[in-house]
Amino acid sequence: MAGAVGHLREFFVGGRWEPAAGDLTRRIVDPATEEVVAEVSIGEAADAAAAVQAAKAAFPAWSALTGAQRADHLERFAEVWEAHAEEIGAAISREMGMPVGMSGFFNGFAPAQMLRYYAQLARTRVEEEDRVPAYFRGSARIRPTAAGVVAAIAPWNYAATLLASKFAPALAAGCTIVIKPAEENGVSARIIGRILDEADLPPGVVNVVPGGPDFAAALVANPDVARVAFTGSTGVGRTIARTVGERLATVNLELGGKSAAVVLDDADLDVVARDLPPLAFQNSGQTCFAQTRVVATPGVYDAVVRLLVDHAQGQRLGSPFDTATTMGPLGTGAQRERVRRAIAEAVDRGAVVEAGGRDAAVPERGFYVAPTVLTGVRSRDDVAQQEIFGPVVVVIAAEDDDDAVRIANDSPYGLAGSVWTADTARGLALARRIEAGTVGVNGYQPDAAAPWGGVKDSGQGRENGPEALESYLVPRTYYLFDHTPDAPG
Repeated sequence: MAGAVGHLREFFVGGRWEPAAGDLTRRIVDPATEEVVAEVSIGEAADAAAAVQAAKAAFPAWSALTGAQRADHLERFAEVWEAHAEEIGAAISREMGMPVGMSGFFNGFAPAQMLRYYAQLARTRVEEEDRVPAYFRGSARIRPTAAGVVAAIAPWNYAATLLASKFAPALAAGCTIVIKPAEENGVSARIIGRILDEADLPPGVVNVVPGGPDFAAALVANPDVARVAFTGSTGVGRTIARTVGERLATVNLELGGKSAAVVLDDADLDVVARDLPPLAFQNSGQTCFAQTRVVATPGVYDAVVRLLVDHAQGQRLGSPFDTATTMGPLGTGAQRERVRRAIAEAVDRGAVVEAGGRDAAVPERGFYVAPTVLTGVRSRDDVAQQEIFGPVVVVIAAEDDDDAVRIANDSPYGLAGSVWTADTARGLALARRIEAGTVGVNGYQPDAAAPWGGVKDSGQGRENGPEALESYLVPRTYYLFDHTPDAPG
């Protein structure tokens, strides 16, 4: 990935490399150096139509396979993906700045693990169920079937993981799919296409087109798309929901977050110091579940501020390919300016910079923002309400447990959260009062085996777990009547 890789003009559609329909392109800029590393073609409306048509043509044969047959394909897909794990991890680091060690796991190995997880579910899922009817003699046979063509739309921050959380369960269920990586991931999108080509999935089962707004709009509006799975901003999610709802298709929306970490007065501060700051600053804060609102009760507030400041001041900003780097740049120059502006506005409203700040020293080149800790923030301040998507953490004092819950729930979002306490029962009781789809006690880690998603402005539906696979299925019922004289019922 060193240096420019030229103009990438083709998309992987229908099992072949097809030229882009139009002339729309994007320059891929390395956020650590601000250098152009590639120019890529970007999908438009005509490309969306072609990709959906390819997926539609592949659907009958793919959905007709047994779960075990689809599992064989998914395991081969996982094997090839894993063989390219370092390559795709490095490409995404070049595209958006995630330290390469982190990217190698999240974008390299985690998608392969997810494919294997859903392959196992496909092998073991019971495909039909007979129920005793309540109103007639015979049987009610329920057979969930694949929904159809799926559109998977993911952002750039965890590019491959967020795509895998959609295509792995969809493929296991028997759906075919059109993948739309973000424009910023135009290089890694081509690597995914090469992986698919090598994995030898049936043509059209998975199609990959990095697309722009026109592509995305055409994709979600296409009447042959049965389900849209989207990760991104709440505003865009609402637009997709309106479009998809108008044509009575289904949607899964994994949207924004402003997650609260509640630190209680009996928390083990050694555990908090080790595990909470990385959850707040992970991937330079470009993480939807980042615990960027830290709510501390009396007795631990000052210690929590100090441990967050120590962590922030101990970070080394630099090239994602330098093994000494602990925090890379933000994904784009525009994102850097949004984060810097949010810090400045917070300070203007009375926030106190305990570490970092808008003008803190950072590398001269690249889209860097120093990890920032703010105090003197009220729960209703913009910096505590809006998703900043950068390395900015606010610490808010709570009077007691009830006040901590109130502050945690004082947000339009409800994606994630955490509670830190020496008393697990106390922590779980408090976690159950937090309005979020997922809450950790003394830690936080989404897992492929458990449903993950949000409430309120953080979206609807769930990814991960058996629940994700089920969301790509449509139950069909067959009433079997028994008219023999001695039939039960």
